[in-house]
Amino acid sequence: MQSEHSKKEIQDTKNKLIEARDAFEKHRQYLAKKEKKTLITLKTNLPGTPKNTWYSEVLLSIFHKLISETFTIHTISKHQSFAGDSYFYTVEAAPEKAKKQCMIFEHEHHLGRFIDLDVHYRKDRYNREDYQYPPRRCFVCDDFAHICTRDERHSKEALRGFIENRTVEYLLEALSNNVAIALEREVYLYPKFGLVSHKDSGAHKDMNIKHFLASIHALKPWFKTFLEVGCHLEKRKNTLRGFGIAAEKAMFEATNKINTHKGAIFIFGAFLPFFMDGIMKQKSLDEVISSCAQFVREVTKDDFIDLEQKTSLTAGEIIYQKYGLKGIREEVSQGFPSIMSWYNKQSYSNYQKLCAIMMRLDDTTIIKRHNLTTLKNVQKDMSVLLKNKPFDTAMYEKLSEDYKAKGISPGGSADIYALVCFLDLTKHLLKNKQTID
Repeated sequence: MQSEHSKKEIQDTKNKLIEARDAFEKHRQYLAKKEKKTLITLKTNLPGTPKNTWYSEVLLSIFHKLISETFTIHTISKHQSFAGDSYFYTVEAAPEKAKKQCMIFEHEHHLGRFIDLDVHYRKDRYNREDYQYPPRRCFVCDDFAHICTRDERHSKEALRGFIENRTVEYLLEALSNNVAIALEREVYLYPKFGLVSHKDSGAHKDMNIKHFLASIHALKPWFKTFLEVGCHLEKRKNTLRGFGIAAEKAMFEATNKINTHKGAIFIFGAFLPFFMDGIMKQKSLDEVISSCAQFVREVTKDDFIDLEQKTSLTAGEIIYQKYGLKGIREEVSQGFPSIMSWYNKQSYSNYQKLCAIMMRLDDTTIIKRHNLTTLKNVQKDMSVLLKNKPFDTAMYEKLSEDYKAKGISPGGSADIYALVCFLDLTKHLLKNKQTID
């Protein structure tokens, strides 16, 4: 039997939900009257309370991005509510067309069942029945949702657990795809100095785009593994080095022992778990990068000790011994300064993004093929190039040809550029109140 206290809590919750839903409807009516345009509302279809969870925020972020990219938006507003946060859009589209597109999102997107997209125009509401769309289905058993609700077939806890699990499954698949897309965008960018592209092998005689595409394909399951670690980060982060070694092995098997993505494996192997953790805990990008940097500082702190006792040194160890540079380890452990000093503060083209990284990164792959003086000259060239307003495309192309002829290949910068491409695709999933906006 429920106590009087618990009964009061239940009634208070019901009253708050009623008040919040009334406020939502009043705001909708206000916008419909004021704007006199097609109005789309986006909210999550989440049973029980609380209505605002990490996965409801992710659902809103995913579909907010889709709507923003699909429609010509007149106004956007976010409504924070005890009944669940929501978005209001007035759009430049006929209401019939807007409703049809929204139903496509609801029915065809993997997570579409978990959101509600309603379309109004002034006093009219556009319903799915008007377009011969069937009633919505239950999340769990696929019967009609209104029947399951009426008969109380599933507990609210079971429904919410189902939604959370499906959201995690979607993120693991989508984000691993996004890493592959980011690496492909890097290799297909052309021209880009002595780096491999779909046009040529740049300054490299031992590899071409086929090696890169084979490597990306082989690494994709490992990107998903890195993300899975992030779902239980504190328990599993000590497994990351082992997974990174296994990913390198998969790369070498796919490329016949050619190193195409060793740096990218380190970057994404370190970053992806903290990115996934950041989504599930709704952290900002700054917070994600800070946590990642702290972790890498800890696990790599002994990587360059006692070098004088070793009989043979790696290229990275030789460079550290000679110049004191730790390469990609230092870049990640310092919080990606070659990105975060400009990211979201400058409206850069893809070429400028690469140049901005090259200007700031102590790219040890350049030193490995040449020397420190060459690296410093490259950084100066990039500084001059980025100061030109507008961007001097001809100078960029000339430098690309010059570097290719001299065998200068900024491989470390290319790996960091791929991370930028990944962030461009996915940063909307993090807490949106970021200090880098």
